[in-house]
Amino acid sequence: MSEESVELVRRAYEAFNRGDLDGALAVLASDFEYTPSGAIPGVTETHRGPDGFKRFVGWLLDQFDDVRFEISDVIGHDDQLVYRHTIRGRGKQSGAETSWDVWQVVRFRDGKAVRAHAYTTREEALEAAGLRE
Repeated sequence: MSEESVELVRRAYEAFNRGDLDGALAVLASDFEYTPSGAIPGVTETHRGPDGFKRFVGWLLDQFDDVRFEISDVIGHDDQLVYRHTIRGRGKQSGAETSWDVWQVVRFRDGKAVRAHAYTTREEALEAAGLRE
């Protein structure tokens, strides 16, 4: 596992959690692509480039207050990381505190994230990454 990739991801989440969205997006390559898990109804399209991903994150921020990410269970192999992130927030309409886990497979090139795909389970993410337990 590339320790640089792990540190890159941790820095991006830390930037987001302190309100520095541009700092979080700085780890993305210009040709970055993000595909959500499909668990959120109607949120399935692949988002291209840092600006496309920023629009996706904007949707999240429009729906929830106090959004925070926690990263855990990092598994690395070659040019990719598999990890769980827990998203926490408070619904803007309901006021209810919520959290959910998403598994990510992120591929890197030249110190930047180039592809990310979200999954609802660890098993799906490991299979997509070509890894076994």
